[in-house]
Amino acid sequence: MKEIEENRKKIVFKIPEFPHFSETFLVAQILTAIKLGYDVRIITRKIITNNIHLVEDYQLLNKIIIDDYKVPKNKFVRVLKWCLLFVFYLKQFRYIYGYFKQHEKFSLTWLYQWVFYYQFDEATIFHIQYGTYKYPVDLLKKTGFFKPKVIVTFHGHDAFFPLYGYIENNGYYDNLFHYADIVTANTPYLRNQLLRLGCQKNKIELVPVGVDTERFFRKNEKYAIGNTLKLITVGRLNIVKGQIYALEVLKKLIVSGHRVEFKIIGDGPEKGALQNYIDQNNLSANVKLMGSRTSKEIITLLRESHLFLFTSVSKYQGKSTETQGLATLEAMSCGLPVIGFDSGGIKYTFEDSVSGFLCNEYDVNCVFNKVKYLIENPKILEKMGVEAIKFVNKNYSQKIVDEKWKYIYEKAL
Repeated sequence: MKEIEENRKKIVFKIPEFPHFSETFLVAQILTAIKLGYDVRIITRKIITNNIHLVEDYQLLNKIIIDDYKVPKNKFVRVLKWCLLFVFYLKQFRYIYGYFKQHEKFSLTWLYQWVFYYQFDEATIFHIQYGTYKYPVDLLKKTGFFKPKVIVTFHGHDAFFPLYGYIENNGYYDNLFHYADIVTANTPYLRNQLLRLGCQKNKIELVPVGVDTERFFRKNEKYAIGNTLKLITVGRLNIVKGQIYALEVLKKLIVSGHRVEFKIIGDGPEKGALQNYIDQNNLSANVKLMGSRTSKEIITLLRESHLFLFTSVSKYQGKSTETQGLATLEAMSCGLPVIGFDSGGIKYTFEDSVSGFLCNEYDVNCVFNKVKYLIENPKILEKMGVEAIKFVNKNYSQKIVDEKWKYIYEKAL
């Protein structure tokens, strides 16, 4: 019996782990498909139980299927079940054999895996989130039996080798690029990287990650700066996010006599190094490491702030993993201008000198001077905040992005 109903167009999303707090855009993507009238299923290796409310709130829990091939642990039972499956699907022998040939070594697991994905063979679209989660769909398409149209969405880190620091590019995406019907990238920067990896230009569609402007908005268009400029940044505390450079900026501002506060939202491996820098430079009165916060809490903190710093940097010898920067857009939607490094695709998320300022990567002095300029010119800061809201509504609102996905799903059909 097929897992999904036959009377509606079906989209199966394939997501590594679901749902991460930092990946609420995936929930938005799924809701878009549902709004467009598709019957949705979600394949994932793991449900993040401490974030389960993200799927419960939208009644997505009953749409989740764990990526589990149900291979018996007992060897005898495993072999017996394998034989029964083989006989049951004997009419599909040439496809099963073709799939086995895609692997260097024989394993009983391959049949269990093939059977698991066979239940989705009548789906309309198979939408893979993150190129690294391609397997085994790329091989199933190569065998010629898998009917769904395949869309794969790259998000950033999945396009820069070595993947996860150790997977080399030895044709890793060749099958995916060849057999996928549509490949999406969130910025021209990521698109260019996919082209360098060998993806055909005519397969790539640009679709940014959208912002829920009905949640991320500033309650009052005008806001009083007062005597203290309130800076904020949001992101995982990781060396590639560059929060240490933002702290260097803050130190220079304080030394120059400016009254500033800085809140850093997020958690991660760099927390200790950042705290040490704060302690060693006596910044604790001006800086707060806020840790992880819920989306609702982040919105409140953004509304209480004046300016967003985004000093993300390259990770692998000039190859940046920051391909869009959703945090900048959410901040702008709340009326905050952005000052950021020209790293990866950040420059596509705001208009330089209109809704923020772009500085060369690692140029702490530039960021310092731009913040200082806005402190001295509060009217320009306020105007930039208004322009930031306009920019997001015009280019990145979820409504705009939903229309792009409507076009892509129809194109895939």
